[in-house]
Amino acid sequence: MKRNLILSLWRIWCDGSCGPTNPGPCAWGSVIQSPDGTRTEHCGFIQKQGTNNIAELTAAIESLRKVPEDAEVILCSDSQYVLKGLNEWIPGWIKKGWKTAAGKPVMNQALWQQLYALYSARKVQVEWVRGHNGHPENELADQLANRGLSMG
Repeated sequence: MKRNLILSLWRIWCDGSCGPTNPGPCAWGSVIQSPDGTRTEHCGFIQKQGTNNIAELTAAIESLRKVPEDAEVILCSDSQYVLKGLNEWIPGWIKKGWKTAAGKPVMNQALWQQLYALYSARKVQVEWVRGHNGHPENELADQLANRGLSMG
């Protein structure tokens, strides 16, 4: 039986925020659209001292946690760090025991491992969206991440 991809597809737009400086307080936000078209908004504070990369990874992790395992997902992010990590870097890191090409430990390894486990349990396609370019869902995810900063 052929599944209808359009009816079973989840869409996530996620963003992290670190401010007013990087490193500094960090938070995340996301907009999640279920297969029936229902949209939910999520945000949260992460920690008082973190980096933008931690915020972006956490945004993807927390968003994927809200989607059922084995779901078909399009994960949209303005973070090249997250997208390149999932699409290009992780296989090499795993082969090298979570070391970079230079032989150094992967930064934010625990977060990457959490993200990879969630990613692997779902059928995820990642898409880049240009940040701060008027994309409605990405702008909303950014606003939600900034709202998360106010929770700290």
